[in-house]
Amino acid sequence: MQTLKKPTPHAEALLIAALVVIAILVRWVGFREKTTDMSIFFSWYHQLGRIGGWRSLGADVGNYNAPFLYLLAFSHLLPGPLILKIKAIWVVFDVVLAFFAYRIVALRWPGSRIATATALIVVLLPTVVLNASFWGQIDAMWAAPALGGLYFLLRDKPWWGVALCGVAVAMKPQGIFILPLLLLLALGGKIPWRTLLAAPAAYLALDIPAIVFGRDPIELLTIYSMNRQAVNVPELSLRAPNVFALMPGGPREDTLRTLGYLFAAAVVIAVIYVLIARAVELTRERIVLAAALFSILMPFLLPGMHERYFFLADVLTVVLVMFRPRLWYVPLLVQAASLLSYQPYLFGRVVAVLPTIAALLMLAALIIVAHQLLRDAFRKDPLEEELEWLTRPLGETTAPLPVRRA
Repeated sequence: MQTLKKPTPHAEALLIAALVVIAILVRWVGFREKTTDMSIFFSWYHQLGRIGGWRSLGADVGNYNAPFLYLLAFSHLLPGPLILKIKAIWVVFDVVLAFFAYRIVALRWPGSRIATATALIVVLLPTVVLNASFWGQIDAMWAAPALGGLYFLLRDKPWWGVALCGVAVAMKPQGIFILPLLLLLALGGKIPWRTLLAAPAAYLALDIPAIVFGRDPIELLTIYSMNRQAVNVPELSLRAPNVFALMPGGPREDTLRTLGYLFAAAVVIAVIYVLIARAVELTRERIVLAAALFSILMPFLLPGMHERYFFLADVLTVVLVMFRPRLWYVPLLVQAASLLSYQPYLFGRVVAVLPTIAALLMLAALIIVAHQLLRDAFRKDPLEEELEWLTRPLGETTAPLPVRRA
């Protein structure tokens, strides 16, 4: 009988290092790709350069919030080709994203390899790889602090957790996808209401340098207003795999847009209401499950969504699997839906049926995660079942009296 030999010393570390190298190389492959989005960032970069120096921190350039412009202004200090140094800054947030994914999973599996595996999966996810290094986009820039906020909330450090959620919103308005979790935790008594002040405080703190250097505070603090942001995406869906991909556009798109906002708010409130009314215990696992649900639910129901706005869902569903392994197929559904929706913009492959397929895949993931979270709310505890049996009329059933277990 052949006996197993011990692995080569440091074999595991070498394999992890190899995967890290691959994660770097797959990003390097796309570094020189210049998309339309990168052309826009180049234009903003040159506008900041013409203003020059610290004054550029207070410049009214583009339609992103001030923290993004700080990073773009900082890139003037770096050597090298413009496209490489800008994308290099964006890729740093991929690392932050993987770090917080690691820390969250380590709470569930302390001292285990599972946390390391999660971080490696995150940095190698196709949508994460494509977003910054190929596309030149910054979705990790808001998703990373959102994931960091979740980590500190799970560690019962609400001030830090809520503040990082505020940082996510300051980076991009899509940071709001994590905010329903804060409302759920506050209503469920998991975090004090006063800690919610940390979100606007963090948001304002990040805008202060721009205001100090001359930015109009009213103009800056209203940059996310509907009348300023909606004009950037006049369509109900910009290739996003959501509910609006399943319905044709028409002359009443403005009405549908308004109804979309209201319906999304109603569904989020309804989910929170069910969990609170049924007194569902908000364990770490359920908090991660709720975060994953909101990260899918909100971009699925909201109008004006880009295909990239499921970025947080791409990552959070991977983290979720480490808490509930039986849901291994959920991140596959989300990743497939996201990748299909990326095709038209990145690769010019326009296939009429793809948006519908992508939206249906995302809908399947949404239903599965929602069912996992809400099913506990409708389970009856043993005492409730016993009281129901006792109140039935005699002769209605011959079922034996439920036996309560200690």
